[in-house]
Amino acid sequence: MPFLQRWFLPASLALSACIGGSGRVSDVSRDVGSALPQEDPGIAVLSLFWRSEMADASGDASPQEFASPALRLGASSHEDQLFVGSHDGWFYALNPISSELVWKVKTGSVSSRPLVHRGRIYVGTDDGFVICLDILGEEQWRYATRSPILGEPIIAGDALLVANEGDQVYSLDLETGKFRWLYKTDSDEEFTLRGHSGLTLDGDMVYAGFADGSVAALRTTTGSVAWLSSLRGASERFVDVDTTPIIAGDMVVAASSAGGLYALDKATGRIRWSREVSGGGGLVASDDTIFFAAAEAGIYALDFDGNIRWRQGLRGGGEPSQPALRGEYVFYGLSEAGLFVAKAATGEVVQYFDPGFGISSPVSLGRDRLYVMSNSAILYALTLN
Repeated sequence: MPFLQRWFLPASLALSACIGGSGRVSDVSRDVGSALPQEDPGIAVLSLFWRSEMADASGDASPQEFASPALRLGASSHEDQLFVGSHDGWFYALNPISSELVWKVKTGSVSSRPLVHRGRIYVGTDDGFVICLDILGEEQWRYATRSPILGEPIIAGDALLVANEGDQVYSLDLETGKFRWLYKTDSDEEFTLRGHSGLTLDGDMVYAGFADGSVAALRTTTGSVAWLSSLRGASERFVDVDTTPIIAGDMVVAASSAGGLYALDKATGRIRWSREVSGGGGLVASDDTIFFAAAEAGIYALDFDGNIRWRQGLRGGGEPSQPALRGEYVFYGLSEAGLFVAKAATGEVVQYFDPGFGISSPVSLGRDRLYVMSNSAILYALTLN
């Protein structure tokens, strides 16, 4: 298939849904592909800065790439570095201004975002390794967890915490990679989905979701359980909490694929409210709004009491990636449709970028640019105008 790249400003695209004067929620679901107009974008939020092919996806009939880049900020933008893995097993360091390759090393296939901290890069691989590299790409240590790592590692004090698809959370010494503790749940693999929750740190607690439909608050020093809550609802199958929990005020918000969206008391795990939304995806929150992406159901904006402010239907666009916020806009990818830019206040789509194979990777935001990997393993740098 030839490479496609299209920009649209879909002013007439009827995908947005907002609360009108009557207080009723307009709940519009449209076929993404058939609704896109073929017209010039006009004034754009994003413009193309550069594109760089990171792996060869020409042999894949339906390529898919989940790796997401991380930016190391220098004293100025000219000293920044960009790090990203790929499905072909190479891990890259790039100049984020020129896209010039600085170095690359073989790590194994990567479907996650690396963590950059104090001159070191920590990355999880699809074969279950946590690898620590220095800023020149030299390996410092590695630790085998024996199950794919799909989320970004996090740091808690002098420990590195990482979750894998085997429903395990590991704590490793940040400097040496030495094992500290392990938390594990037992799930029925017959009824689980591909994917896994990442980790969210808040104070001395780390929050994680699991394939059995539970969310746990773990003490970072010992891995002991402060509380454990079920998000299964009435569902028996495919209850996986693959959504990385987020903090919204004094709540932990997470979603079960079949069980719905839940807000839990951060201190006790007690359910504050829930919404019956299937196909749970990524979450992000502003000071007063929760944005939730769910396959087919669409993108939701809810207040902290769980009231829906708007919903944008996404039927036919594929699985949504983790949303990201910057200023007045929310950015999200669809695995079969591309990158969307919408107004955070209303859900109105103001721009659309089609790389030809869709986007499954979460976007990464830098100083004044957005970075995202397409399913055909092409990394894009897009300027925020």
